[in-house]
Amino acid sequence: MRTLSRILPVLLFTVLAAACGKAPAEQALKAADAALAAAQPEVQKFAPAEWTALSADAAAAKAQFDKGEYKEALAGAQALLPKIQAAVAAASAKKTQLIATFTALKATLPGAVDALTKQLAAYAAMRKLPAGIDKAAVASAQIELPLVAAAWTSAAAAFDAGDLAKGVEVANQVKTKVDELSKTFLPVATGVTPPAAK
Repeated sequence: MRTLSRILPVLLFTVLAAACGKAPAEQALKAADAALAAAQPEVQKFAPAEWTALSADAAAAKAQFDKGEYKEALAGAQALLPKIQAAVAAASAKKTQLIATFTALKATLPGAVDALTKQLAAYAAMRKLPAGIDKAAVASAQIELPLVAAAWTSAAAAFDAGDLAKGVEVANQVKTKVDELSKTFLPVATGVTPPAAK
């Protein structure tokens, strides 16, 4: 009986300490979950590596909580918040970069395609082509250019639909082809050189 009377206070203290540690950890995890949910759409789309790391950290903190490691779970949940803020900032920067890149491409590519179309038509109408211009190459380019224009339309559609990364990726492919054709067929190369997204 005396042994029990000595053990009971210790058990009570342990239970109370655990209970006191559980509530803050639980609240911190809920706050982290809410922050993750709010950040997910942008971070997952524009900073996928950061999102993967955040998800792993959140899962680790929840696992610690489930094991009763409330102090560690609390620390893990608290550490998530600044990481989420950094990931949101990274996603925002990437989105801004993609928008700037596509805007620059949009300002130059359609005009370059139009200039090429007109120049190729002019070459096709000539009886004698300038030195360095081959009639077969002109015919081939006239077949290829509508495909390039269609790819640009596809890039713009993807971008307008919210798939910024895909839009920029395809637009950069169009830029590469337009620059190649311009160097061959335009009297003065248009040099479409906006910054490429990484």
